[in-house]
Amino acid sequence: MTEITAASPADTSPRTDSASRATARTAESAFNTLIRSQYGVLSAAQAAAHGLPHETLRQRIARGLWQRLLPGVYVLQCGPPSTLQRAIGALLYAGAGSMLSGPAALAEHGLAVPRGPVSGAAAAPPPGPQSALPSVPQFPPPSGPQPGPQFDVLVPHRVRRQNIPGVRIIRTTHLPEPVERGPLRLAPLAKAVVDSCLAAVEGGDAAGAEALVVSALDDGRVGITELEEELGNAPRRFSGVLRAQLARLRAAARDAAATRLLGALATTGPFGSLRNVAVYERQRRVARVPALWPTRAVAVTVDAPDHEIRTLSGYGFAVVQIASQRVAQDLPGVLREVRAVLMERPEATLPTAISLLPRAPAGAAPARPPRPTLTVSVLSAQRVLTASSPARTGDASVLPRGGTGQT
Repeated sequence: MTEITAASPADTSPRTDSASRATARTAESAFNTLIRSQYGVLSAAQAAAHGLPHETLRQRIARGLWQRLLPGVYVLQCGPPSTLQRAIGALLYAGAGSMLSGPAALAEHGLAVPRGPVSGAAAAPPPGPQSALPSVPQFPPPSGPQPGPQFDVLVPHRVRRQNIPGVRIIRTTHLPEPVERGPLRLAPLAKAVVDSCLAAVEGGDAAGAEALVVSALDDGRVGITELEEELGNAPRRFSGVLRAQLARLRAAARDAAATRLLGALATTGPFGSLRNVAVYERQRRVARVPALWPTRAVAVTVDAPDHEIRTLSGYGFAVVQIASQRVAQDLPGVLREVRAVLMERPEATLPTAISLLPRAPAGAAPARPPRPTLTVSVLSAQRVLTASSPARTGDASVLPRGGTGQT
C-alpha cells in the first residue's frame, strides 16, 4: 500500500512560507496514519475531510488501482480484500457508534462456536499475510456468487442504514459499550452470543442456538445472568427458544445451589431452620425459599426473582439473597453471612395471614437434630401455630393440619 497525498489546490503565491508547508505535511501525515490504521480501507467522508477529491477516487477505481468495497467505502489496493478489511469496511459503512456482533464478534472474542448454521464461520486459522490481528474472524470460501462473509453490525436505533450484501444492520436502543480490538469495535461477548442465537432461531436453527448458549456458559466468561440481561434488552421476536432454555438452566443452577446450601446448613449449622419452605398468603403461594427461621423471620433465597424478595421483605422477613454462583465459589462466606443475620435479628412474629409449608428435598440426607438450646424455640414456634386456613400439609411439615404459622 503506497502513501497517499491528499490533493489540494496549488498555492502559487510567492508568500507561501514554511509554516504552510509544515501544515500540509502534518495533514498528509495524519491522512496516511489513518489509512494505515484502517489497513487501507477508507470511507468517502474521510477522504473528503482530508482533501482527497472524489474525482481522484473515481479515477483510481476506474484504472483498477483501488476498489469499491461497500457503498461509500473503498479499499486502496488492487488485490482481493481480506476478512479484516471487510470487517473494517462494514463498520465504516454503518457509521459512528457501530460495532460488530454475531458470529464475527464471537470469533474475534475467541469463543469456540459449535459447527453448524449458527456459526457462520469456521475456527480461525493462524493469521495470514493480509491479517495483522492475532485473532481475525475467518470464514470458509463462499459457495456461490456472494462477495464475502456477512457481518452483523449493531447501530444506534436512530441510524438509518440499510442491509446490503455482506452487512446486516441491527438497530438497538440499548447500545453496549464496545470492546476495542485493534481497528475493530466489538459487542461484548454476552451481546454477541444473544444476537447470534436470535439470528440462528430466525434461520430455523434452534438446536444450534441452544448449543451456542451451552458453549458460551462452558467457556466461563459469561454467565446466565449476563445472558438474561442482554436477552431482556433484545426484541422478543424469535427469543422464545432462548428464554425457555435460560429459564431451564437457571432452575437447574438454583436447585443445585440450594441442595448444596441445605447440606451445609444441616451439617454445620446454624440449626433450627425449616427447609425448602413454601410461603403462602392465605391460599396463594408467594415464595419458595431453601431455608427459613420462623422465630427470627429470616429467609435465605437462591436466585430468587425480585418480586418474591419484595414480597418477603414486605411481610417483615430479613431476606438473605444468595446467588447460585456464590454458593459454588464461596460457601463458607455464605454460611458466615447467614449466621451474622441471625445473630442480629431479634425474636419476630409473623403475620397471621402467612402459612409456612416446609418440605425436605427428595433424597436429601436427614438433618442433624437441633441443639437443645434451639429445640425449645422451634417447639415454641410450633405451639403458637393456629388453624385459620384450609389444609396444606406434608410429610415434613411442622404445621398441624390446616395450620397457619405465627410465632
